[in-house]
Amino acid sequence: MVSWLPVCPGYCNSCLPVVSPRCPVPTLNTLKHWLSAARGMIICPATRGALLMPTNPALQLTAEELEKKVASLHFFKEVGRHDPQQLQILIQQSHLYSVAPGETFLKAGEQGSWMYFLMRGKLLVCDPLDHSKVIGVLIPGDVFGEIAVITGHKRTQDIVVPGLIREAVVFATDLACLHAKPEHNPLTLPTQLIVYRQIVHILRWRIELYRSQFPDHPMVRVPFNLIHRSPAGDSEAELQEQRDYALFLADRLQQLNTKLGPINNDVGMS
Repeated sequence: MVSWLPVCPGYCNSCLPVVSPRCPVPTLNTLKHWLSAARGMIICPATRGALLMPTNPALQLTAEELEKKVASLHFFKEVGRHDPQQLQILIQQSHLYSVAPGETFLKAGEQGSWMYFLMRGKLLVCDPLDHSKVIGVLIPGDVFGEIAVITGHKRTQDIVVPGLIREAVVFATDLACLHAKPEHNPLTLPTQLIVYRQIVHILRWRIELYRSQFPDHPMVRVPFNLIHRSPAGDSEAELQEQRDYALFLADRLQQLNTKLGPINNDVGMS
């Protein structure tokens, strides 16, 4: 049985003193966190809600072992190629989960800052009121959770491991730091741009699936905006543009999902 533990992502502006040795003196926000934790939840201002993450199935692996697990994933390869130390920061904010057949991995109605990569097995995207209604299927290599990371919206479906098959192995990375102020952000500007560019790519690909199935629908014919990279290199202006664009795409994807329904193996769940 998967249990759930209240958790603060650790890099939002108000939560930072709770988990960081750089601020050992309790602040008012720290005390508020302790009080809410005693009541069974932690309220994070970054996502405006209680943050829950699955804990029991987390495998106890070293940072080196976790890094080997994601060596083949493009998302992490790009970060490591640019700056190995930044990759280590992401690894330190990551967990590997083994979820048994029949268990629910994520629940609708929850908020979170984690992005997930299915490494092995299969997951079902299900109606939260009736798991027999399968909305989509996730296979190894699929990524999910990025909409919740970008928008802060509550998750809309349950993620369940089918019964009578092998367990599912999921790699999860906490990206709450994307919403932190620069002085509290462990990720550099180049790394944040790499992360946002890849999330934008994922969201655009999902929308393209709708275009291929509903080529004449007015909702999918709206052209994409283009992000113009500065000739001078990475910039704060581009980062803000990427943030805005990712939010625009995530909102559009949610609208398409609501109006047209999931398509094929659509995994654009929040």
